[in-house]
Amino acid sequence: MSTPTPAEPGPEAAAEPVSEAAPAPEPEPGSEPDAAPDVEPARDAAPDVEPVPDAAPAPDVASAPRPRGRTVKIMAAALALGVLGGAGTGYAVQAARKPTPLPPLAVTQPAYPTAHRAAPALTAAEDDMVKTDGDLTKLLVPVPSGAKPWDVPRSDDGWYDLYDLSSDFTKPDAEMKYQLSHGFRRAAVQTWMQGDVSYEVDLIQYRHDQEASVDQFILDQEQYATTDTGAAQALAFPHTTSEFGVYAGPKELHHDDGSGYYRGFGYAGHGDVCVVIYVESPNRIAPGPLLTLLENQMERL
Repeated sequence: MSTPTPAEPGPEAAAEPVSEAAPAPEPEPGSEPDAAPDVEPARDAAPDVEPVPDAAPAPDVASAPRPRGRTVKIMAAALALGVLGGAGTGYAVQAARKPTPLPPLAVTQPAYPTAHRAAPALTAAEDDMVKTDGDLTKLLVPVPSGAKPWDVPRSDDGWYDLYDLSSDFTKPDAEMKYQLSHGFRRAAVQTWMQGDVSYEVDLIQYRHDQEASVDQFILDQEQYATTDTGAAQALAFPHTTSEFGVYAGPKELHHDDGSGYYRGFGYAGHGDVCVVIYVESPNRIAPGPLLTLLENQMERL
């Protein structure tokens, strides 16, 4: 009797290896477990897989854009160098050329007569303004020999300030305003006594642009001199207008103590300098010596 051969298990009967199930992850404390997602049954068809794109080509270094700022600066520098070079070249070419002579004038130059030509400049010795713009006190007539100074002189150094000059007038404030408004510049004074006769010589200088103030001052004082001496102009200064001269008359004036005296005046002008002479004497004043004194003072100017 034959022993039956055991049948070989078929593929269906083959036992599948049992694998140990991995433990499920424990939920974190304090959180609720998520609901299990719906799992679709596996399909026979393979899932669609997106094709992996080819690697991007490496960027071309030569085709990268160049910064524009550098190009603009290079072009501006080239333009500036071109302009400067062109200007320098043009200047060099122009400087090397000989100047083109101008055609001669067809019109004859005007000729001026000798009478209209400017006078030659004066030397320092000939220009008397050099003297009058210097030390005015040195232009005063010197004190005659044998004379003596006043007990109270007008000035110690020869300069006569405007305050003292105005104080000798009847209205000092009005005289000071008058002098200032007429361009007063400076003044010098010289005084002396010859016997009982007192002499005072004033040089009043005005600004150069106010030379008309010399004539105006003399005209203003003419009426006062005529009233104070009691006579019109005694002698006129040579080669001058009528107001330049001396005034000496018969009118007797009186001091506060009752003693009588006489006064004489001399006026002349030279440019911006006015010459004024005052003489006071207990006796009548001769106009001749007064005019001589005025002439001597004018010669020093």
